[in-house]
Amino acid sequence: MLELLILYALMPDGEEIDRIEVRGRDIATDTSQATMELSSEELAAIRPTHPAEIFTRLPGTWVTRGSGQEHLSSVRSPLLAGAGGCGALLILEDGIPIRPPGFCNVNNFFEVNLNQAASVGVLRGPGGLGHASGGLHGVIDVRTRPAWIDAENRVSAEMGSDRYRRLALETTSEIGSGQLALDATLVDAGSFRRDESYDQQLITVNHAQPMEWGQWRTTLAVARLDQDTAGFILGERAYRDSLTRRDNLNPEAFRTGTAVRVHSRADWQSDAGVDNRLSIFARRSRMTFLQHFLPGQPLERNGQISTGLQFDQQRHGDRFDIDWGLDAELFNGFLFQGQDNPTEAAPPVAAIRPVGRHYDYEVDGQRLGGYLATRVQIAPHWNLRTGVHADWIRYDYSTDLEPGNRAEDGSECDMGGCLYNRPGDRVDHFFNIAPEITLSRQWDHGQAWLRLARGFRAPQATELYRLQRGQDVADLDSETLDAIEMGIRGRGPVGYELVAFVQRKDNFIFRDADGFNVSDGRTRHRGIEFALDYAINPALTAAARGTYAIHEYRFDRDLGGETIVRGNDISSAPRRVWSADLTWRPQDRWLAQLAFESTGSYWLDAENTRRYAGHRLWHGHIEYHAASGWQTSLRLRNLLDRRYAERADFAFGNFRYFPGPGRSLFVNVARAW
Repeated sequence: MLELLILYALMPDGEEIDRIEVRGRDIATDTSQATMELSSEELAAIRPTHPAEIFTRLPGTWVTRGSGQEHLSSVRSPLLAGAGGCGALLILEDGIPIRPPGFCNVNNFFEVNLNQAASVGVLRGPGGLGHASGGLHGVIDVRTRPAWIDAENRVSAEMGSDRYRRLALETTSEIGSGQLALDATLVDAGSFRRDESYDQQLITVNHAQPMEWGQWRTTLAVARLDQDTAGFILGERAYRDSLTRRDNLNPEAFRTGTAVRVHSRADWQSDAGVDNRLSIFARRSRMTFLQHFLPGQPLERNGQISTGLQFDQQRHGDRFDIDWGLDAELFNGFLFQGQDNPTEAAPPVAAIRPVGRHYDYEVDGQRLGGYLATRVQIAPHWNLRTGVHADWIRYDYSTDLEPGNRAEDGSECDMGGCLYNRPGDRVDHFFNIAPEITLSRQWDHGQAWLRLARGFRAPQATELYRLQRGQDVADLDSETLDAIEMGIRGRGPVGYELVAFVQRKDNFIFRDADGFNVSDGRTRHRGIEFALDYAINPALTAAARGTYAIHEYRFDRDLGGETIVRGNDISSAPRRVWSADLTWRPQDRWLAQLAFESTGSYWLDAENTRRYAGHRLWHGHIEYHAASGWQTSLRLRNLLDRRYAERADFAFGNFRYFPGPGRSLFVNVARAW
């Protein structure tokens, strides 16, 4: 969870100073937890056009592709959807959450420059010490490229199937005694589906400055997305039909969004040898999209602005370490939903969805958090780490519309009242404590551990204040997840990691048969994760990673349209997900890779009566680096041109799918200097 971040700096006169080793909120791959990351070299070989292409290379993690850059994510969990689904994962950029609590976005990755990251790491299971509300099922940390490292300049142009075009720039220059790194990616992409496309721009700027007392680094990240969206195709196995898979039943759908984040971080070491880190940050995001998946197609606009700080300190001893940290945030978020045209549907559906504003509210919030952890060497090679994280969140909600479920003009809806219900102004508080204890054994080339930890997430603002039917107050508790994890990893002729886990989630938030948001559900998650890599010879390496897990309901409930049955598998939760690759590097200038990914079958409904059969895909990649600095690469995705579904679903009486693209070719030409 906390990583040793090693920063190199130069004094203004050019003499190298001692490196400072500071533990922050970043994910570490050498600690006694289930963590793994992809390096910048591995990301460059994947050259992802969508986040799903990255996370298939990490065990216990599954990201599905929606329309354009839309996606749903899973870490040791079912596919997380709905208003609060995204709140179960904490997305970090250089150890700092990319959004304030209560205002997650299920499409969070479009706001982060994954393609040019220094690394992408995943902590599977509860976030635990140092991580705020949201680290329930896992934590994902995207590290931006430091200005002091990988100072090569590069420009590249890429073209691919379905009108895909991408320009990218990476450059580093000196600014006085410091360094400035600029990474930019511009994408203009079409699709094999009708009226589906997107434009995306991602810019990351990093400035690193050596100081007499340590190092100072500032990062600016900007993202923009303008997307023409395609919805589900309908009909059982519709993704197999060569014509239906290209359909777009919602050509009017769109999504636009922007995000800006800046953080400034100081790392220093006191005369007593105590390591310190202080980070100050500010964030802003906006999004507008048409809810084409709802009757009446209301428009939604939402946004957040926030600022805060993090402080971390680590004291080292021969057999005893102490870590502690504090967090503070102030944030404001808003949500607007309105409908311009009458709902075209049968009277029972249309009558409860009036024209006009449905919701128009904002939330002022504060968060305070902190953690304390100790590591004790209880015997040679044996360590015991214990700690606790506490988090307090306050929401101050106010609505610009009259409370209740009347239409904006004050009229009542037929059929028992309007669907959309607005609670009156109110204040909500959430306080959570997450303990953790880890026993670990180290040896020359590996380690084993036993970890007990708790994760939590406070309810999202939409779960509390975007109510329906007759619910005036959503009296929700924070979701909690308790986990037991045993793992072993090591390096040698074979690099390996094997982890077994059992997790129980309480206060699971869902919508019941009355349309009320409630938090009395329970689920259980248990499984095994593995990762292997083996150097067959100096030029040839094989690797594989995957998960076998069972995610099941631990309660019974009639939801109206379907019934949750205790012991059933949770929908959208394949038991088996794995991938493998064979990489050939005959010399530094050449690289070739053959990759395979497999997604097992999964249920599409809570009653476990409808299933998607799963799919298996092959991909290829080859690249050449000339001595002059020119580089070229070819990527083929879905080599066998399989017809498959990126995501399958069953709702409103229909099988629904996001069809996967067919065989796709991408050509990249780059110049490095």
